[in-house]
Amino acid sequence: MAVELWLVRHGQAAFATDDYDRLTELGWQQSRWLGEHLADQGLSFSRIASGTLRRQRETAAAIAVPLGGTAQALPGLEEYDADSLIAAAGHDPSDRSLTRREHFARLKGILLDWAEGRVEGRESWEAFQARVLGALAALTETGEGRVLAAASGGSIAMALTATLGLPPAQMIALNLQARNTGVSRLVFARGGVYLNQFNAVPHLERPDRRDAETYS
Repeated sequence: MAVELWLVRHGQAAFATDDYDRLTELGWQQSRWLGEHLADQGLSFSRIASGTLRRQRETAAAIAVPLGGTAQALPGLEEYDADSLIAAAGHDPSDRSLTRREHFARLKGILLDWAEGRVEGRESWEAFQARVLGALAALTETGEGRVLAAASGGSIAMALTATLGLPPAQMIALNLQARNTGVSRLVFARGGVYLNQFNAVPHLERPDRRDAETYS
């Protein structure tokens, strides 16, 4: 017996606005397209879940509609609090003067400092890891089936690296590669846990959707 855990990063959110935690129109469309793609492939899921953040819940809800199911919110898959980490590192998280590239370059350094204990936000690195692993345990407790969960780039990267025993630098690298509605798959089997897929966007890989691939 095995559990296939499909971890989906939320659709495009409202980056660089006063309310990041919501999907844009494109974010909704990305999510619907993914649900339609999965339905077209004849796939079904014993459970569709998400973290409790609005952008995660909206993503799961949009995916669930074409699959004929409903989604439930599960605490533990929420993203790390980037604003509290940026503030702890001595920067103003509300500063909109940075370009997207500059923002993520700075965040990369802050995340490494957080992992190594030089920066402390509202939650420690160890606490973040523990709650993500707790959510994975709750999602896979049945021991079999196919489960889909909408989460965030950081929580997905933590799920992958903590489960596979990879170092913090690898978590940060995976986090910053995460595409909106990118799909990663972990297989939980008796012999261990295996990474089957990372950050795939088959629902966006067609000429008329080339501009729909986003990262924030």
